[in-house]
Amino acid sequence: MSIVAVGLVMVWARAFYGSMQAYRHGEIHLKAHRHVKAITFFDRSLHWFAPFNPYPLRSAQRLWEIGRQAEENGDIHLALIAFRTIRRGFWAATSFYTPAKAWIQRCDVRISELTRLDQANRASSDNPGGSVNGMSAGKKAEDVSTFWSIILEIGFLGWIAAAIGFIIFAFKDHREPRLSILKAIAWAGMTLTFFVLWVVGMMKV
Repeated sequence: MSIVAVGLVMVWARAFYGSMQAYRHGEIHLKAHRHVKAITFFDRSLHWFAPFNPYPLRSAQRLWEIGRQAEENGDIHLALIAFRTIRRGFWAATSFYTPAKAWIQRCDVRISELTRLDQANRASSDNPGGSVNGMSAGKKAEDVSTFWSIILEIGFLGWIAAAIGFIIFAFKDHREPRLSILKAIAWAGMTLTFFVLWVVGMMKV
């Protein structure tokens, strides 16, 4: 149990650090009024979601502020990007429960209203499908990221299991531990592979 606990603490610490760094970069770009880059980094912070990690929620707040400001300025496109980023980020963090449902619901309302407004503005254009930002107005953000969400979960669980497996099985004798080279290589390879899957999933969802 102690090995599992240490592994979970390591994963949480990595998520906390990644989220914190992304949030700080987002703040820098936001203060410089580089809103698209700010959204990119706040999005990354959301994808490092972990229980009791404050930075994804702080990033969601910043994205909400960007979206509302864009609405006031009449920039529907930027507002939709900001609100959809929040929604997609929390849907991507779904495992046995969906975090921040209140945020998702708030964004659903804004996305629905802004999509209708955008469709009205485009009624006379050559875009009869009402596509916004390359995505159909009626298509759910979670549908787009389902595949990578699964990859993320597989990578996360596989990384933990492989790391524990390395600790338990890569040694010939637990009383006098001696590293078994072939087993160590195999378990280390699996650990690295699943870690890469987890990171790629974080980036893609």
